[in-house]
Amino acid sequence: MMPAWMYGGAKGQLMRLIKAAAVQALTGLTSDQLREWTSRRHLIVPDEKPSGPGSRALYSWQTVLLLRLAVVLREKFHVELTSQKNLFLGLAQKLKNHSFPALYDSVLVIKPGGEFTLYQYREYSSFNGDALVINMNPHLEILSSEFEPSDESHQFHLFPAIAVK
Repeated sequence: MMPAWMYGGAKGQLMRLIKAAAVQALTGLTSDQLREWTSRRHLIVPDEKPSGPGSRALYSWQTVLLLRLAVVLREKFHVELTSQKNLFLGLAQKLKNHSFPALYDSVLVIKPGGEFTLYQYREYSSFNGDALVINMNPHLEILSSEFEPSDESHQFHLFPAIAVK
C-alpha cells in the first residue's frame, strides 16, 4: 500500500505531494467537490495530474492551501468560485515563491476586482480600503500536521528553490 503522500514535482524540484483522501481530510471537500474544482472546472489544478487509469492526482501544500482558501470564500463569504479563477491562478504563482514558514503571521487581502496581496500583520494596518481579509495562520496550522517532515532533511519542499550565481 502506498503512503498518503509521496515526493515529486516538476522541473526537478523535490516537493511532498499528497493524495486526494488526505486533501479531503484537510479541506473538508467531498471527493465529488474536489474532482469538480480540480478536474472539471479547473479552478485549482493538481500539481500532478493522473497519468492514466488507476493513477491519482497529487497535491502540494500550496495547492491544498488554495483549496482551503476557496472553501472559505465559498462557505463563509458566499463567493462564486468560477468568477475567481484568475485569483486562484495568480495566488498559485505567488505561493510558489513563498516558503511555508514565511506565510505565518500573514493575511490574504482580496480587493474588489480580484486583486490580492499577502501582508504580514504588521504591514496590514497600513492598508486602507474595502477588501476581504483571510488570516493564514489557522490554515497553515492545519496543513502543518500533514506536511510536517519526519526529519530535517525532508524540509526542503517547504522552501522555494533559489538560484545561486
